[in-house]
Amino acid sequence: MLNNDVEKLWELQQVLSELADREKQLNIKPESFADVDREYQTANEEMQRLQESLDTMAKERRLVDGELADQQELLKKYQGTLMQVKNQQQYAAAWKEIDATRKHVKELEDSVLKFMTDAEGVQKELDDRKAGFDDLKSRYDDAHDAWQHSLGDLRSEIETLRKKQEQIEAGLAEPLKREFWRIAKQRGGIAVVRIVGDTCSACRTRVRPALSQQMKRGDLIHCEGCARILYMERPAS
Repeated sequence: MLNNDVEKLWELQQVLSELADREKQLNIKPESFADVDREYQTANEEMQRLQESLDTMAKERRLVDGELADQQELLKKYQGTLMQVKNQQQYAAAWKEIDATRKHVKELEDSVLKFMTDAEGVQKELDDRKAGFDDLKSRYDDAHDAWQHSLGDLRSEIETLRKKQEQIEAGLAEPLKREFWRIAKQRGGIAVVRIVGDTCSACRTRVRPALSQQMKRGDLIHCEGCARILYMERPAS
């Protein structure tokens, strides 16, 4: 009975290995799609970068606009104060404040002008990229649809393998199934390995003759090197 269980475990391992291979293939982009995908992702990232740059410029300009408005109000205040001075000392102090504020206002106005010029350049670059994006998006969608359509057979194979996995597991006793998955989790998904010659095909540890005899009697044997379950093929009848 136990020997039959080992056969089932080996079959389960084979199914799981095939399933892992098919699922890996499912995520591999064919070169026909990978090329346009790279171009599409690069264009998207570049447009996002340009838009973020515009957003940052707009935010910084709003701050400068606010400061400019404050400085312009301050300049008006100083100019009004100039009309109320009573001596030469106050007059000189007022003009000093006015001159410093005018210089600051000029610097802020230059900053606003630079923001406008820079933003126009970035906006033009963004508009140019958007102009050609529709064609790129169309090519991307066509290539993606063709790739997904080609995966139909692969998805069918995966579904069949999953059903087969469920059927095999349904025929295993719970303790045996838990043992299988415990080892699989610890050993990279490989819980059962075949003996090749007289060695474990996973870790190349030699299987002692006494263990081989136990396996022939139907005992469940673990490799002394990697602790995986060992499977010995039945002689051809």
